[in-house]
Amino acid sequence: MILLVSYPRSGNTFIRNVLYKVYGVESATYHFEKHGADANWKDFPVVKTHLLPHQLPEELLKRKVVYLIRNGGDAVVSLAHHRKDVIDPSSDFQLNLWETIYSAEGAHFGGWSHHVEQWLPKADEKLHFEEFISNPKEALTAMRPFLDLGIAEWDKLPSFQELKHGNPEYGSGKHLGLDLAQHWFRSGKVNVWRGEMSEEQTRMYWHLHGEAMEYAGYSLEGEEVTRQYDVMLNKRVLIEAEKLAENGFDGVKRYVFELIKSAQRFPILGLEVRVLFDGKIMDMHSVIEFEGRGSSPIKNGALHALKSLANLILPKTWYAELAKRFPIHRLRRAKKVEGYESTPSKTDILHLTLPQHFAFAEGIERDNTIVTIHDTTHHSHAEFHQPNNVARTAAGFEFIQENGAVSISVSESTQRDADALGIESSVVYEGVDRRSFFPLQNEHLLHLVRDRYSLPDRFILSLSTLEPRKNIQRLIDAYDALDLQVKESCHLVLAGSKGWGSELKIPDSSADYVHFTGFVREDHLAALYNLAHGFAYVSLYEGFGLPVLEALACGTAVLVSNTSSLPEIVGEVAFRCDPFEVDAISTGLHNLMRCDNDELKPRCMEQSWKFSWKDCWLETVDVYSRTIG
Repeated sequence: MILLVSYPRSGNTFIRNVLYKVYGVESATYHFEKHGADANWKDFPVVKTHLLPHQLPEELLKRKVVYLIRNGGDAVVSLAHHRKDVIDPSSDFQLNLWETIYSAEGAHFGGWSHHVEQWLPKADEKLHFEEFISNPKEALTAMRPFLDLGIAEWDKLPSFQELKHGNPEYGSGKHLGLDLAQHWFRSGKVNVWRGEMSEEQTRMYWHLHGEAMEYAGYSLEGEEVTRQYDVMLNKRVLIEAEKLAENGFDGVKRYVFELIKSAQRFPILGLEVRVLFDGKIMDMHSVIEFEGRGSSPIKNGALHALKSLANLILPKTWYAELAKRFPIHRLRRAKKVEGYESTPSKTDILHLTLPQHFAFAEGIERDNTIVTIHDTTHHSHAEFHQPNNVARTAAGFEFIQENGAVSISVSESTQRDADALGIESSVVYEGVDRRSFFPLQNEHLLHLVRDRYSLPDRFILSLSTLEPRKNIQRLIDAYDALDLQVKESCHLVLAGSKGWGSELKIPDSSADYVHFTGFVREDHLAALYNLAHGFAYVSLYEGFGLPVLEALACGTAVLVSNTSSLPEIVGEVAFRCDPFEVDAISTGLHNLMRCDNDELKPRCMEQSWKFSWKDCWLETVDVYSRTIG
């Protein structure tokens, strides 16, 4: 007995009719739509559903799962037509299509990519619609291990057109007294989506769903590519994630969280991934859920008061050190978390996500150690760090060399810097979550964020921790050098929390045009990028530069330093400047203010496609594989 699952309009009904005509196998449906689930669905050998795993009863989930995958673009276009032709004839096809692409607020089962990511790891067998259409005989053999198919009557095999213009058992509506076959079976063709979506719709579809499309074996050009869900590595990996126990959400913490999230979204066959977090060995799901709770605002007033009091009465250097050792963020996690081991078993690979976290490797029995290097500023720019951080990081690099650990660098720039210290490494770029960072249409959220942070009508945004390495003072001075009329037309917004050495001077001539937002909530970042006319990131040194990539993904024009990793990230789509020259930054700001955002938006978005967390994870798996040999 099987559970036949697919995203809507993926050919599920076609398969049901073929099973019925060729093998005499009847099937039922289980859904929440107008007519509900079939009353006697338990008695059928095949049950069809579009629902997500958490929406189904345990009895159904015990069945073998056959997941039918169709090119998401074709499925989305077909679903928009289906709404117009069958569900709501008064609706507009183009509006239906936009709605299906965005799948806002959980509509359409969370969207095509969400559906695929939820079901692929649970599927006992995967069928591709394109293969079924071209060779149904071969495709159906995949069901034989799970279903008693009997003797096939291939002379009864219906074509798609016969179903469309005939009286099929499923999809015709005859059980409800309707005649829907011609609308239900639209075309049965592949790669029609590029011809029906506009250029803008295609770009947005790929921006939101491209990672899952590639994972399932589909390309933007319409050609089939390697199905990444077939990658296999029968090993055990332990990812150290102690960074998640800290307050805030800096670049390294985002890297750790997104790497683990991608390992769950895009699983590798045979690869067991566990997480070292808060001194416990945990499964990925628990960590992601745990971190999700921890990232919400503190609700316990006593804990918040404790944190404020400690910050008030202790010297800043003491408080910072205590925060690292006993972060308040951990206290939010006092609720018991299920599914962890206190004593880890041996692992094939221990992946340390920061060199200075080498102490967490103690007591972990493993065959190999891999360390991610984010930058080498402890050596090249020690003035950007507090002495204790320099010492810890230097010790981490010594650990790499003394233990023969394999290293990953997050950019070619970082790789060169690590090589100068005698450490060879593989480059694995970080990424951006394009389902979080994209051109927003949510006017309510945009207005909310504008009001929340008292944002001016038109502004250049800079987002970072306010610390010396980010070069904020030169950015302010460069902005101050602009003509008064220019500053009046476009303000400067400095977003982010204060770091060490963050004393900044605002000239009186610019006092009315420079704004500080303070800390920005994680779920407000995309709106902030969208509201900005441009994004300025003139940091003196970056190992990667995640905020730049996030701005590009939102379609926002950027100005970056011409140093370290930043030219790698922006390619040819950004304005560049010498971060040590105020005049150069000022010229860059002026160019940024004058640019046509509508013209640059498509190029910015497409540049961001070169960096995804899916690729970061799969390329990290490549390093695992090469390390194990």
